[in-house]
Amino acid sequence: MTQTIEGTSAAPPRLSPRLLSGLGWSTAGRFAALPAGAAATVLIARTLQPSAVGTYFVIVNLVSILAIIGMLGLNQAVVRSVSEAMTRRRPATAGAVVRTSLRLTAVASLTLGLLFLLAGNAVGRHVFGSATIAAETGWIALFIPLMAFRLLVPEAFRGFNDIKWATILGDAATNVTLALALAIIVAGGWKTNLTEVLVISVGLSAVLVVLSLQRLRTKVKPLGIDPAGARALLWIALPLLATGISWNVMVQIDTVVLGVFRSGGDVAYYVAGSRLAALLLVPLMIGVSFIAPLITELWADRRLLDLERLLKATSALTGIASGVGLLALAVFGPWALSLLFGDYYRRGGTILLVLAVGGLINSMGGYSGLALMMAGEQLAAMLITVFVAVVTIGGSAVAAATSGALGVAIVMTCGITLLNVLTVVVLRARLGIWAYPDFALRGVRESVGRLLASARSRTR
Repeated sequence: MTQTIEGTSAAPPRLSPRLLSGLGWSTAGRFAALPAGAAATVLIARTLQPSAVGTYFVIVNLVSILAIIGMLGLNQAVVRSVSEAMTRRRPATAGAVVRTSLRLTAVASLTLGLLFLLAGNAVGRHVFGSATIAAETGWIALFIPLMAFRLLVPEAFRGFNDIKWATILGDAATNVTLALALAIIVAGGWKTNLTEVLVISVGLSAVLVVLSLQRLRTKVKPLGIDPAGARALLWIALPLLATGISWNVMVQIDTVVLGVFRSGGDVAYYVAGSRLAALLLVPLMIGVSFIAPLITELWADRRLLDLERLLKATSALTGIASGVGLLALAVFGPWALSLLFGDYYRRGGTILLVLAVGGLINSMGGYSGLALMMAGEQLAAMLITVFVAVVTIGGSAVAAATSGALGVAIVMTCGITLLNVLTVVVLRARLGIWAYPDFALRGVRESVGRLLASARSRTR
């Protein structure tokens, strides 16, 4: 049933102090993860041949997709369920959600890893036509469950609204440690190859998983015991799984599809362009890092007017920031590709621009899809994402075979556009609120001003 914003409570929002704290940690984390991730990509491009660079990123994207399947959608479900339980003062339930999520992820991801260990050689040779990928089957199989836990555990902290540790244990730690390890290799003048870089990635992931689980244990242990409710949790998680798989497959399948139809060299310059284009998503990702539990809390309290204000303000701000970034990439993009990665990668300039347009559109779409998932409309989010993913994946395959990397980039941008339009419209239909960006300066200023004023009133 459609809900409207009329009649929502006019009480002052109680979320702003945490919003500001989360914004601070998320921003710091992104500004740590961003240069570290870029540095790691540059170091990989400088130490490996272009064909090996392409193969490495095909492997990483393949592992990411399989790890997302192994999480069973619990990365989103744990944020929503833990946040809702803590909002309703049920800490034992929150602890049970985390424990159940970890157990289910362990079973599913280890099973996927074992299956890949058995079938990976055939997948590498017959799907990708790559003896190199086939030779790395064992490391890929081990990487799958490690990646699943590395992605899940920070989301548990996010559900507790502990943005500090969610940020530290997420992309920030992953990118920084990988960049440091590669920098030591380059500074020492040691020769390296694809296998060694992959082993470093797997080893660092293992260390981070152990440390993050130990930290999470200290948070969950005092919360008490509550029935795990695996069936109820999966009822929430499985639609989110379909949504998460569809989204991540859609945004990562471009590299995998190019790996099937084109050479590793083509994949390499496509990845270089996509990595720079991804810079435009930094403002959006800063918000995602802390806004998900806030959406759940506002929805649980039925404060839909406050939710609409939050979504409009954040989508406007992220859209403006990404627009500035698009202008910079349009002017300096090809030069940056050549400077960072080498002259070979300059051919990715057009791809960079096309994907950057998609990044801008994604930022302008704001958090409408996230709002659907966090506000109990996971089935609607699933249907939209699955539909768009099927269309985009099919188009990417055709484009890779006929038009190469540029064709894939165009299809990806069109897919992102379609997804954002549909989620904004469906969010309006299901919750009765708009999430489009309000670029009127007054509207942005008023929305942000309300949140800051509430923060001051709560901290007095």
